[in-house]
Amino acid sequence: MEKNPIWLNKEKGICVKTVTIKGISNAESLHIKKDHFGNEILDEKGNPIPVDFVSTGNNHHVAIYKDAEGALQEKVVSFFEAVEKVNQGLPVIDTLYNKELGWKFLFTMKQNEMFLFPSEDFNPNDIDLYDNKNLSQISKHLFRVQKLTSKDYHFRHHLETSIEFNADSLRGITWRREGVNGVKNIVKVRLNHLGKIVHIGE
Repeated sequence: MEKNPIWLNKEKGICVKTVTIKGISNAESLHIKKDHFGNEILDEKGNPIPVDFVSTGNNHHVAIYKDAEGALQEKVVSFFEAVEKVNQGLPVIDTLYNKELGWKFLFTMKQNEMFLFPSEDFNPNDIDLYDNKNLSQISKHLFRVQKLTSKDYHFRHHLETSIEFNADSLRGITWRREGVNGVKNIVKVRLNHLGKIVHIGE
C-alpha cells in the first residue's frame, strides 16, 4: 500500500488505509462437518463444526393461493426453508397449504420466471400462446420476476435490460410493481432458448 497507494483524493493526498468488509449476517448452516466415514468432526473444544451456510434472508419463491372467499393469499418460502424441505424429503411447493380452510393453490413465483399480464385489449387465455403469429402481441405483456418480498413483487419487461426503476410514465411498459391483487389473472409461461413459449402454467 505504501508503494502503490489507492487514492481516495490524489490532489489532497488522501489514500485508502483500511477497508471494512460486511458479509451476510443472517446465514445458517445446513449440515455438520463429517469425515469420509460419515462421522462428525469436532473442533478443539469438542463442538460440532457447522458447514454449508445459506442466507435465510433470500426468498426461494412465493406461492399464490385463492381462499374460500375468492381472495388471493400468499405464502413466502425462504431459500433456507426450501432446502430444509428437500433434506426432509418434503415437496418444496406446498400445494395443500390451508386446504382445510378452502384454499386452492394457483401458482408460484420465483426470480426470473416469466408471466403474461392481461390488459384491456389483451387476455392471454383468449389467444393461442404457442402460435408465432401472436408473438408481437405476447411480447408487450411478457414480464420477468425481478425480485420478491411479502406482498411486494417487482417485474421487469422481458426485453428491458435496466434493473433500475424508470419514470412512472413507463410503469406497465418496462416495469411493474404489484401486490397480491396485482397478480390476479396473470399467466405463468416457460420459454425455450429462442424465446418461444413451450409451457403454460405451473
